[in-house]
Amino acid sequence: MSVSTEVTPSKEPQHMSVYLTSGKEKTFQYDEDLPCLPVPPLQQTLDRYLLSVKPHATDEEFEMTKEIVKKFESGIGKELHERLLAHAAKKKNWLDDWWLHYAYLIVREPLLPTMNTTGFHPLNFTLWKPSIEKSSEYGSLNLWGFLDFNLALREQRLKPQKSYEGTPFSMRQFRWLFNCTRIPGRGADSLYSTWKTKDEGDCPLHIIFLCHGHIWTMYPWDSAGKPLTPPELEVQLRHIRETSDALGPGPSLSVLTCDTRENWAQNRDWLKSLSVNNMRNLHHIDSSMLVFVLDDTTPENFNQVVWEGICGDTTNRWADKSLSAILTRNGYGVLNNDHTPYDAMVSVMLAHYQYLLFKEMNGKWTGPTEVRYFPMPTLLHFDMDAKLVEAISSAKETSLSYINNICAKLFIFADYGKDFLRTHKLHPDAFVQMSIQLAYQRLHGKPAPTYETATTRQFYDGRTETLRSCTVESVDWVQTMLSPKASTSEKFHKMKIAMDTHNCHMKQCQNGEGVDRHLFGLYVVALESGMDIPDLFMDPSYTKSGGGGNYVLSTSTVGYSPVFGGTSAMVPQGYGCFYSMVSDRMNFFLSGFKSSEEINVDAFKNALRASLCDMQNILLVPNSSL
Repeated sequence: MSVSTEVTPSKEPQHMSVYLTSGKEKTFQYDEDLPCLPVPPLQQTLDRYLLSVKPHATDEEFEMTKEIVKKFESGIGKELHERLLAHAAKKKNWLDDWWLHYAYLIVREPLLPTMNTTGFHPLNFTLWKPSIEKSSEYGSLNLWGFLDFNLALREQRLKPQKSYEGTPFSMRQFRWLFNCTRIPGRGADSLYSTWKTKDEGDCPLHIIFLCHGHIWTMYPWDSAGKPLTPPELEVQLRHIRETSDALGPGPSLSVLTCDTRENWAQNRDWLKSLSVNNMRNLHHIDSSMLVFVLDDTTPENFNQVVWEGICGDTTNRWADKSLSAILTRNGYGVLNNDHTPYDAMVSVMLAHYQYLLFKEMNGKWTGPTEVRYFPMPTLLHFDMDAKLVEAISSAKETSLSYINNICAKLFIFADYGKDFLRTHKLHPDAFVQMSIQLAYQRLHGKPAPTYETATTRQFYDGRTETLRSCTVESVDWVQTMLSPKASTSEKFHKMKIAMDTHNCHMKQCQNGEGVDRHLFGLYVVALESGMDIPDLFMDPSYTKSGGGGNYVLSTSTVGYSPVFGGTSAMVPQGYGCFYSMVSDRMNFFLSGFKSSEEINVDAFKNALRASLCDMQNILLVPNSSL
């Protein structure tokens, strides 16, 4: 699992008009007319799979893998492919339900930090300086921004996103941003959503607040259906904070959502069985727009903020909600989202919308300052027994064992950004991907199977495909870069070849012609047909090349805006490396597991810095020398 985004337009938009329609288009108007997700030809997928295996297998292993693939193509693979085609003929997106179930809903580990994404507010870098006194003001503006975005979405005033060529993208994932919850179940979870557009009808509009182990509910709209103003919301936030502080630590019931999914499913059933009041409260939380967390923490730097976003105080998190906003006591704003229903491009667009909105206000509210009377938020009380008290204690221990194993770091590379790369006619994303390859191999002495997200949103309900960005060409270039005998000209030309290969693979993946989703479909067909798992998926080279979710480098671009964030690494011995590229710098979110003796996030950060500098030096050589 990785953060899933796609590249956004290279010129950073400066005004809110880039997101709001002129009334000619509606947000979801193209969704039903998008083409079906294709199933690639079997031979094409297998040929590309073999190419992706080659950097990670010995000669002997590769010859064995070629024989396994050849046998698979003419035997069981051919049968599975025909069955997959028959399945796809009945659906507009053959992958959708399978991907949701097998990649997300059957995962039994805690959602936080294994299934969540995070990112913090860009204004914390500029206009919103950390301040306990300003915290409620920042929080009220942030909350108002969520309400404004939700209203624009419900009224379908957000522009449908499109490709560079103008092809509409699926917007369905935005339907899961608000009013969505992942319900724990025995063996598998399910998604529950109450969100609707205004054309479709009414939907719940209340918000849940967590503070100091207490759970609150608030209705943040006036009688005309408009959001309360930030000054009015600030009064509400202060009431929650001050009352919770006066009450002292609450029961911290929400930590149950940060336990393993089986434990939470059992404890949730028990909680519901204790009273009708508990059932009503749970439904009230499940149907809410979002969860807004008022944390007690006061991070001293952005590395601490990053960790708060991806991990944080699990006694003050409701991990099931698709959207959680966190406000630290000293005013940092950070998101924590369940990855299950949507990919990170949804929360990236939300955060960038807010960024532009508040930037135009110079970080301050410019509207009416009158505070009208509205009812104060209400505290939710659950009926609990000794069994639940013990379950809460156990969940705290479980969640701590997970979050204490996460290392998350912020790395801002300020020597240059996308403008420098554009002057050299290089694609910024391909360039950064090559820097990641160089960084890993110079640190660990070998190539790493690498996941990069490619969008398939040009298709009906499309989400993602895996771009396997460690290629024969990238390995050859890295070896050249690390060779003291190689000339600058040779390094430059091989870098161009590696980047061109990467760009070609990106296009293939975006066209639904990648490797991983097709192989995943064949695997599921075998699994659900009761067949033995084919040898292709049992081959060590399948795992060594990243198959089955075993990518050592889990990467994604968050686009060309100041918004950035990330998630945890995909495997214990791997790294998460997520980045945004703006005019004069690159922002990286790096992660790893402390328990692994094979990786070191700080060392990887230093290797990445050295790689970006080395690549710049190549480009600074006069063209005549290249």
